[in-house]
Amino acid sequence: MSGKVRPVLLILAIIVILTLLNACSTTDGKSASSFASPAATDSPVSAITSAADISSIAEIPPALVTREFTLAASDVSFPAMVPSQLPAAPGGFIRRWGVYETAMVWAVDKPELENRLITGWEMDPDGLGWILELKQGVQFHGGWGEMTAEDFVWSFENEIKEGSIHSGIGLARANEASATAIDKYMVSVRLTRPNSFFFNAFFSNGAGASMKIFSKKRIETLGIDDAFLDLSGGTGPFVFKKWAQGEEVILESFGGYHGTPSQVTTVHILEIKETATQIAALKSGQVDASLVPAPLAKDLAKEPHLGTRSFGIPGSQRLYPQGQFCMETTLSGESLDPYPRPGYDPSKPWVGECGNPVSQENARLVRLAMSMAIDRQSIVDNLLGGFGRPSYLPEVLPPLLDTVWQDKWLIPYDVGAAKILLAEAGYPDGFDALVRITTGSHPLEIEMGQAVAQFLQALGGDIRTEVLTYSGNRPSVVARERSDLWFRSSSAGTAEPPELTQLRRNPENAFNPGLEIEEPLAIIRQMDTLMSEDQLNRIREQLYDAFRHNQWIIPVVLADQILGVNTDKILEWKMTTGSGYLGDFQNIKFK
Repeated sequence: MSGKVRPVLLILAIIVILTLLNACSTTDGKSASSFASPAATDSPVSAITSAADISSIAEIPPALVTREFTLAASDVSFPAMVPSQLPAAPGGFIRRWGVYETAMVWAVDKPELENRLITGWEMDPDGLGWILELKQGVQFHGGWGEMTAEDFVWSFENEIKEGSIHSGIGLARANEASATAIDKYMVSVRLTRPNSFFFNAFFSNGAGASMKIFSKKRIETLGIDDAFLDLSGGTGPFVFKKWAQGEEVILESFGGYHGTPSQVTTVHILEIKETATQIAALKSGQVDASLVPAPLAKDLAKEPHLGTRSFGIPGSQRLYPQGQFCMETTLSGESLDPYPRPGYDPSKPWVGECGNPVSQENARLVRLAMSMAIDRQSIVDNLLGGFGRPSYLPEVLPPLLDTVWQDKWLIPYDVGAAKILLAEAGYPDGFDALVRITTGSHPLEIEMGQAVAQFLQALGGDIRTEVLTYSGNRPSVVARERSDLWFRSSSAGTAEPPELTQLRRNPENAFNPGLEIEEPLAIIRQMDTLMSEDQLNRIREQLYDAFRHNQWIIPVVLADQILGVNTDKILEWKMTTGSGYLGDFQNIKFK
């Protein structure tokens, strides 16, 4: 910095201090950082903190520029701070809360990836790998030093090692992925076969497989057991100050952050499980933001200091006709054990007898009839309060949905036509079924599941419902024991292509929704080796045609997430386009 500029910035800093001290003396004893007296957005503080070189604000006492933000959350389960032991949900917490980072991130204003921990990348000439150039000068929290290629390679290898529970382990192993440090800031990632999904899955922040970069030195120094509980080591704009399991998480801004500094200096994330209590906390000012159930959104927006809006990527609500276990081997020819699956029951109308074309066609007609009996728009209007849209393609979410959509995939609501299909399939009087509704993702999942059951009841027969937690239902799903109808809800989606995970629930996976059918998996395998977006979309159309025709999964609605926020305090909060969850606190701007 030149000798002429520094005195000017020093004068500005002094002006800011005097201005803030004067504010302190006129706010009935409240500090300038109190929620009751937020600084104006055009104040000198805002001007200085938005400058490219902010070193001069070190002369301003930190207490005078502190800005706090409090969020209500239904779950703050503690993560494992070791890559291979990090479950998917807590792994999402540490990423979207801005503590750990990925190589690239989705932009806030357009569905495109931007560099975060890298400055550039290049695909290898043979299409089997990439060279990534790491950003220099990125510091790990806790004094663990600068991020280098060694940290990147160690994080990658630990995430996909034997025994890892990382979401991307299957994709990495199927393609025999490996990473090598070329020099201090250059990494080579190689596959043994082309894969069109691998790059976005591992190096963006919008997928379950998103790879976060950990400090190798931290793990080697502390050891796995101590590192498991240690909160240091991220590279993001916030550091963990406290994590009290089931109570509260506190984040503080990281002074050595390599990117744009945050206006928010402290984030409190309070675990409040009951929706009514979250809303009460938002109304009273205990929290500044919270998720809001659709039925309460309009009333909440009437509060003079509160506002609501949809955000992120909507969550998929779907009906799984379980028991469709018709693969004796994997696509690679390996025999399944056990086979037949425990949940295979050909007497179920939506399952039919595997290997019998007539029986399978009748089962398809039953699934199509169920789909046509569901009034999706009614669920959106009457349960979601308009915060959502009908869903006709399973697991396909914006922005991809809006890019590829074709009207031929629409499923009409027509009970009369559905009954004709049932009669053709041999069920003129309908059929009996159990709809299992799992909880833990959306505040209206029970109501939506019961609405689906009522629509199916109109086809005849006895449709019963059973409500249980997702975790309570999962073991039977993993064991392939179910052949019921499963209404499953999701709170939010991601920019991850559905062909990467959600539609690729194959026999080898620990989990699938009661669907082991060769045709969609064979189509998806074709997509793996394509690198052109046009080629991908041509094969994608074949896949979506097959799902529309067969209704292996019955899509119901896409439910928006609704954010309630204190508009007296928060001016703006932009979130990345590729992640459907609350986060990006560094993008919050105060009034």
